[in-house]
Amino acid sequence: MNDVMGLENKDGVQTADVISVLLGHVKEGYKFNPDTPLTEGDRNYVSNPSPDDKVHCLVTIVSANSLSLMDQSIINKMKTVKEQANDIDIPQFILLTKIDEVCPLVKKDLKKTYTSKKIHEKINQCSNLIGAPVKFIFPVKNYCYESDTNDPTDILIMLALRHIVSAANDYVASL
Repeated sequence: MNDVMGLENKDGVQTADVISVLLGHVKEGYKFNPDTPLTEGDRNYVSNPSPDDKVHCLVTIVSANSLSLMDQSIINKMKTVKEQANDIDIPQFILLTKIDEVCPLVKKDLKKTYTSKKIHEKINQCSNLIGAPVKFIFPVKNYCYESDTNDPTDILIMLALRHIVSAANDYVASL
């Protein structure tokens, strides 16, 4: 599992570094430099990555309540990474987080997530902005103020996770 910082303009990871991660060229534990991407010849660059070094599924996290505020340069970076993942057939998903903050109906009852017009609008907005198919965008609620887990929140997360793991397994089987 790889986790990289966001694509923010000033302090975010370079698009080239995310693509290097996809391809397995980045050593584990490497600290990304927001000013300069990792290059071939760097001691943290893996020249001949093994299948274990490569990414088997790309999951992007997008906040539902900030979709309309996303800077176009960040959207362009996301599209560039998505296109590279497409080129190498890596399955891709988007977790649309904080859905309870954009829909009062869902805030009251998470079981209404897939019937909420507002959530459908946000999923479509995300799809249009980033160019991802709707069926690969999963709405989820973040655990923020809860001191314990609850089934409706867990069900949304587990549904997304089941699809992610299944796609990653299929990808690995095809290698």
